[in-house]
Amino acid sequence: MYITKIVKIWMVFLALFIGLPSSNLSAQDHDSTHVLFLYDSWGVGTSKEGNVESLQKLLASYGVKVTSMSFDDYNQGELAQYNKVIGLRNVDDLPLTNKDFNNDFEKYTGDYFHIGSAISTQLQEEMNLQIEFVGEQVIHISIGQFSESRIQAKNMSYIMQAEGTHYGSITPVSGKIESPFGVQNEHYGYVPYYEKGNMSELALAYVLKDWLNVTEEGQTYLVFKEIYPFSDLELLAEMSFELYDAGIPFMVSISPVFSNTDYPAMKRYLETLKYVQSHNGTIIVNAPFVLSTASQNEATLQSQMASFIDILADNGIAPLSIGAEIYWSQADTSRSFESSTYSVSPFIVQQFEHSAMNKYKLPMNSAVAYDFTDQREDLHKIVQTLIDSWMMFADYKYESHIVQTKANIISSQNGILTINGNAVDINNSPQLVDSEFNYGQVEQKSFETLFQVQNTIFMFLIVVTLIVFGFLFIIGRRLYRRKYINQRRNL
Repeated sequence: MYITKIVKIWMVFLALFIGLPSSNLSAQDHDSTHVLFLYDSWGVGTSKEGNVESLQKLLASYGVKVTSMSFDDYNQGELAQYNKVIGLRNVDDLPLTNKDFNNDFEKYTGDYFHIGSAISTQLQEEMNLQIEFVGEQVIHISIGQFSESRIQAKNMSYIMQAEGTHYGSITPVSGKIESPFGVQNEHYGYVPYYEKGNMSELALAYVLKDWLNVTEEGQTYLVFKEIYPFSDLELLAEMSFELYDAGIPFMVSISPVFSNTDYPAMKRYLETLKYVQSHNGTIIVNAPFVLSTASQNEATLQSQMASFIDILADNGIAPLSIGAEIYWSQADTSRSFESSTYSVSPFIVQQFEHSAMNKYKLPMNSAVAYDFTDQREDLHKIVQTLIDSWMMFADYKYESHIVQTKANIISSQNGILTINGNAVDINNSPQLVDSEFNYGQVEQKSFETLFQVQNTIFMFLIVVTLIVFGFLFIIGRRLYRRKYINQRRNL
């Protein structure tokens, strides 16, 4: 498939402790589970804002194709087209007034996963659920070795009884209630609390994985992002060597260049990326950020990205993924990819520092994402933290990936990079780039010789005029001085 098939991907960061911007990496389309995702609202202005997009991206990390719509937009008969449905309730006291959905849901026989406090009588009966609603609470969430305390939760509900597999725990700080975070059985799943930006995001990932019947083990990758041609390329090369020397595979998310690609700065950029690639670094390209949605043009983006990828390929650099912000894909139904990662906060590394033999792994394909910094001391601290951590990172090149434009086919398999079927030479030494460069194009100028002659004549006349003026000034000064002396003698 061509570049038009691979640029529509999302970016998200699972913010376990603090809010972060977002990213997603991917390869090519593939067949997958198709889920209908229904939500009551976007939760704008509330603590639930961002839940809808966050859940869409979490599902994408499991390779799931998602059709998203609000309950109000649901049309009769649509439930029958799916065997897996997820319902998200961001507003507990907002009744579902869509009769088409209510009628169809009573007859629905597929799998259903509910998130939020407002649950149907049907789900309570199927799972033998008993819920206790306690309102606003400061809670503690834990699952496996991961935990977070003092989460401020509004309209909190606890699972007091449920049939099925229980996951994690969610308890008030007071400790008076003990409740599983979530529960799921063969056909149904339920999580009473979920908010983007805290531990509930990771805990939900565990419950959803089993409900979606995902059996593949999640892989965790290391990514450095925010890398531009004007970044400290010497420091980037130094970081690459340190990670390579420590045996840590990594990825760099680079910014594309769409013009002036023959400048020395671009040449140095390419040479540094070749050095990164030769030191076990994987190159991925991130689509540009735009300030206004009014200026978005997907066709233009595809053409520009394809052009930049061709430049990389022509220089022996094999990018294995493309990342793009969610606004580049406006369709209600998402695309699924063979490889999609859900990026997590760097703070997750600290959770692995004391886990013996790296026993615990994240449930989904994930990427620990760091911003590349030009501050040498800060970057060395990051690298040292990674070296000291127990966390094991996977090598993205060992998965099967294909990035294709009209001119090039770039792929990886078992750690081998190829461009158009030819193995990439990763042993090339970086070439020095001459800093002497004429950044302005010299154009043929009309009447240039005539203007030069005129300028010479004008300069000559000015110099002569100044000499004459100076001569007259000296003479006048002498005459005035004599006149002054003569007047003094006559007095």
